[in-house]
Amino acid sequence: MTKSKRRMTRLLSVPLAAALTLGSVTLWGPGTTYAFSAGDGDAAIEAFNAKFWDPAAGMFWKNTDRKDHQDFWVEAELWELVMDSYLHTSDPELKGQLRKQIDDLYNGTVAKYGSDWTNNHFNDDIMWWAMGSARAYEITGDQKYLDAAKYHFDWVFNTQWDEDFAGGGIWWLNSEHNTKNACINFPAAEAAVYLYNITKDQHYLDAAKQIFKWGKTMLTDGNGKVFDRIETEKGPIPDATHYNQGTYIGAAVGLYRITGDTSYLDEAVKAAAFTKDHLVDNGGVLNYEGPNHDLKGGKTILLRNLSFLQKALDERTESKYKDFGTQFDAWVSFNAELAWTHRNAENIVDGNWAGQLLSGTYESWASAAAVEALNTLEPQDAEIQYPEKDPYGKIEAERYNIGQGFVLEGALEGTLQLGGIEAGDFAAFKNVDFGTAGAKGFIARAASGTGGGNIEVRLDSLDGPKAGTLNVEGTGGWNNYIDAVTVLKDDQGNPVTITGTHDVYLVFTKTNDQYLFNLNWFKFTTGDPTRTDAYAKLKGVNYDSSEGLSKAQGGFLDAIHNNAYASYKGIDFGSGAAGITVHVASGNQGGSIEVKLDSLNGPTAGVVEIPALGGWDNWVDIMANLDDKLAVGVHDVYLIFHGKDGSDFPCNLDWFTFTTMKGTARDAYTKLEAENRTNGVGFGTESGGGQTYLAGIFGPNNGYAMYNYVDFGDTSPTKFHVNAASDTSGGTVEVRIDSLNGPVIASNKVTGTGGWQNFKVFSTDVTTPVTGKHIVFLLFKGSDYLYNLDKFTFGDPSVFTAPNPPTEPVEDHVPPGDVENVLVSRGDGQLTLTWDGPYDLDADNIRVTVTSGGQQVGDVLEVNRGIQKAVIPGIEDGKDYSILLQAVDKSGNVSKGITVDSKIEPAYALTVNGTAVKDGDTLDDSGVLSFQAGGGLAAGGSAVLTLAGKEYKVDAQQPGVEVALAGKLGDQTVTVDVYGGSGEPARTTLQLHVTTGPASIQQLIDRYSAAGDLGGGLVPQLTNALKQAQHQWDGGKPDQAVKHLQDFLKHLDNKGQSGNVKDDAKAVLTADVNALIAQWQGAGK
Repeated sequence: MTKSKRRMTRLLSVPLAAALTLGSVTLWGPGTTYAFSAGDGDAAIEAFNAKFWDPAAGMFWKNTDRKDHQDFWVEAELWELVMDSYLHTSDPELKGQLRKQIDDLYNGTVAKYGSDWTNNHFNDDIMWWAMGSARAYEITGDQKYLDAAKYHFDWVFNTQWDEDFAGGGIWWLNSEHNTKNACINFPAAEAAVYLYNITKDQHYLDAAKQIFKWGKTMLTDGNGKVFDRIETEKGPIPDATHYNQGTYIGAAVGLYRITGDTSYLDEAVKAAAFTKDHLVDNGGVLNYEGPNHDLKGGKTILLRNLSFLQKALDERTESKYKDFGTQFDAWVSFNAELAWTHRNAENIVDGNWAGQLLSGTYESWASAAAVEALNTLEPQDAEIQYPEKDPYGKIEAERYNIGQGFVLEGALEGTLQLGGIEAGDFAAFKNVDFGTAGAKGFIARAASGTGGGNIEVRLDSLDGPKAGTLNVEGTGGWNNYIDAVTVLKDDQGNPVTITGTHDVYLVFTKTNDQYLFNLNWFKFTTGDPTRTDAYAKLKGVNYDSSEGLSKAQGGFLDAIHNNAYASYKGIDFGSGAAGITVHVASGNQGGSIEVKLDSLNGPTAGVVEIPALGGWDNWVDIMANLDDKLAVGVHDVYLIFHGKDGSDFPCNLDWFTFTTMKGTARDAYTKLEAENRTNGVGFGTESGGGQTYLAGIFGPNNGYAMYNYVDFGDTSPTKFHVNAASDTSGGTVEVRIDSLNGPVIASNKVTGTGGWQNFKVFSTDVTTPVTGKHIVFLLFKGSDYLYNLDKFTFGDPSVFTAPNPPTEPVEDHVPPGDVENVLVSRGDGQLTLTWDGPYDLDADNIRVTVTSGGQQVGDVLEVNRGIQKAVIPGIEDGKDYSILLQAVDKSGNVSKGITVDSKIEPAYALTVNGTAVKDGDTLDDSGVLSFQAGGGLAAGGSAVLTLAGKEYKVDAQQPGVEVALAGKLGDQTVTVDVYGGSGEPARTTLQLHVTTGPASIQQLIDRYSAAGDLGGGLVPQLTNALKQAQHQWDGGKPDQAVKHLQDFLKHLDNKGQSGNVKDDAKAVLTADVNALIAQWQGAGK
């Protein structure tokens, strides 16, 4: 028995209440350092293929159920995963398998979808395959891949780039144009980079720059955050995700590689820094971006592109890149190592890298990210640590560290939840610090569409000490959340207090049903939560004071008189309750329950209207809204019962609970979009024809949608209208208020319309009058797939086709930021300006004002944001110009602006080491003249430099040349003739003196050696002789110095070394040393 095992056994032998009070069991020490290896990448792709690859179809399975293959665009990304693994592995057998798989996956996709993908409505789907095809050509050289890449990129770019909306950008869909997304534009820029690298066709480089420049301004904040999209109606949607960050980084690095422009590299660094700081959990682990299927594997795309950045940063020597690179390497290595550490027994890693999913359903797209990381990132040491967790704040269930059986899915209340929980599943949370005061209560936020189940709280292992058991009741639906609460007790009923630091295991056990509940979050309390947690089921009979009512033997309040009350002390609303649910029955006329705070005369937070329910045994849940500005923090709650028309016995009350789900006021008589529900089950959403609607509504699923809240005003409506479509016989939309079991106010029959997008209006009478504010439930009734539901109203159905009212502008007095990276070029009588930004979401246009000599030139130009370019005609030769660029937002606020100048440019530049050459300069013969065409050179013109009888020409086709001064000692005359237009050329003459010295000669030795003109043992002989000569000269011994220079010449003339020096290099070095000998001998006389 190991020491740790003995320790646990000894702990279990102590009475549990005492053992837990003793404090922590330290199973967790400082972080351990690991480094994944190159072989891990091979193991990961082999395991991935074993689990998900279908060789018969040439496609990947969607998940381990192996029922459906992956979606079209995801197959393209998994294709790139195979390519990255092929490039990574050094195992010949695996390399051969992956090489074959590259072809097989393409052929499998073509067999299913065809080879022309332009019939796909999603431009991004097409572009992912275009990019993958370009990469496949780079690996295989197979022309069909390059043809596919070029054809599909060109089709998307040529037909879907548009400058009428937002000044540019590629539309997301080719079937309808209402949004331009990052997920098409930056992959397109990256695909264009690949195609340029392959073909050297300038068209692709121009396209990459154009797309990236537009996207940087319109789809980022200018500081590394990449937005999801910009919509024609709503404008920018500034949500950041892993895969959009990734393709932005990849496109930026690609453009940096091609152009050498570090401003692109800086953009990649900013985007990586944003990702590192914001798209991670509190331990720095990349988030799991489910439940959206497209996003689950987004880390795969991100990691691929981060690896490109990693290689680029490794090549830079500047401190800003080195410093960031050190942090960056540590972060990505930690993520990769943590993910691989969390693999299961079959080497599969779930998409939630913060946790180890031991078993369950694995999805190929979510599981691909770890494989990508191991096959693209450089292995480096990483310290694995788990951040400390606060048990008294919410611990999100999806932040588990070890788990089994469940799936991660979206929670209606936000974030993610553990779903599909069955008996025997568990989730463990490491490093939970309970402190010294200790936890005595436990709260779990859960929902159940069955009878629920239990959560056992165990410490430090799956079979560790049991600190308590929480029963989660059925809540009537998988999205009907409630706080399940308990006081911590052991199996003997003894109270338990947990102190110190522990790993907490939540073990899910069965009561009656196989599927138990969904778990959103949990926390511990230092007190008893069963009586004070506002979001738990609070029993009516547990009041602290009351009047005018009784406790029934069944455990509920009855015999409630008009104006009776019950009070409940210390109810904790936390950040604010927005609604209340009461479980009531009414065999009388009904009435209301008024919710007051702190006293019978305190403020009213809300009123629950209780209808006549037809019997005292008919228990239903009734909901109402609360003022969430009042119900904040800890309050005493008073429930005051009012009978209809002052009658007694309005209801019996079993329990009540509160909710944070805030209502949104909806006018019953306007257009109500069905997809804007507050809650609901049994449907999905789809888009088409410019509309978004509820879809996939299957009658036997008993689906419903809740709308909190709808205001009917003072007069009841008489009609209820829906806009719906059905390709079956349809079904019924039943309308209830305030509860799934509340009064039915209308029932609308929807018949078949001949198609799922053939929307028609269906109308019916409102059968029960309704006024005021209510929570509305639409129940979907029928025996088949029923209908798609687009919108509904209790007013005139003409609102369905009426345009949306314009959004009222938000009052704004803050000017937008300025543009940046302004570039000015001049020629052909015009100025051309380009810029990036501004990045403000409400920025509208750029004002461009040109002046010369203090006078405005022409009109002020207004350029819409997104165009990022202005051309200014009427520019005269010989004049300087200043250009002021100011950003203007939609409220008319104007930025301070920035000014750039366009001064008269020279026709050429002549420099040495970046310093302009002037008449009379003395230059070392190791120097190199840089002769460059300038912006002032006329169109079609040229400049010719003459030195030592040789001419060097620069023009638009040959913009620069370099002229070595080696071998040109002494006085030299340089002439430059500028040609342009008619007439004689303009000539400039410079007198220069070229000299030499030991340092200059050494630079020539280094240069010739690097060029292969000087080599072998001759190089150290010459270097040593030169160093000795310099040493003797510095010591005041000119004769000895000259002797070493003469030795230099002897080495150079040694016939045995003739093969180690070329004639031109020998001639230059001989002339230089002879000149230096003459100089030193003259100085020594």
